[in-house]
Amino acid sequence: MRSIMILALFGLSVFAQAAQADKVTVRGVHLCCGACVAGATKALDGIKGISDIACDANSKTVNFVAADDDAAKAGLAGLAKDGFFGAAAHGKNEIKFPIVPIKKGSKSDKVKFYGLHLCCGACVTGAQKSVQSLDNIMSIDIDRKEGTLTLSGKDIIVADALTALNKGGFYGSLKKPEVAKPVEKKKPTVKK
Repeated sequence: MRSIMILALFGLSVFAQAAQADKVTVRGVHLCCGACVAGATKALDGIKGISDIACDANSKTVNFVAADDDAAKAGLAGLAKDGFFGAAAHGKNEIKFPIVPIKKGSKSDKVKFYGLHLCCGACVTGAQKSVQSLDNIMSIDIDRKEGTLTLSGKDIIVADALTALNKGGFYGSLKKPEVAKPVEKKKPTVKK
């Protein structure tokens, strides 16, 4: 009887660990208001294999259940696309956000990030604070409507700028996202 109880407890333990392994937790995401929470939720909503989305502004976390590693990666790609960043784990395994390609040692007098989630004044302030202590920065221009942050200065280390932005909970791309061109409708031809 005792061995049956031990096996049952062991089975429950394995089941609980397997269920936990599907959970993805993203910490340190910039979630300052209800619109940020709604934006992060929307970024994940509808992605195949993602369920049980829960975002918490107080703890700056985004949680969801991913059916597998591909769904977990798709979730991070969705968050990144909408300008959110954080430290992510799928179960006990760390997973990475999509990589922003930067040439090693790259410096520039102007660095522009696209696609940041900037829904309110607190987002703008958060993004500014995340990069303001970087070396060689003369100005920071943020366009909330366009979701961009532009750093101007002398020999700004691009990788350091991205790291600072990410630490603030923001994801930004160095390339302007392509906008789909509207499909032109052909006028019907009328035969006479």
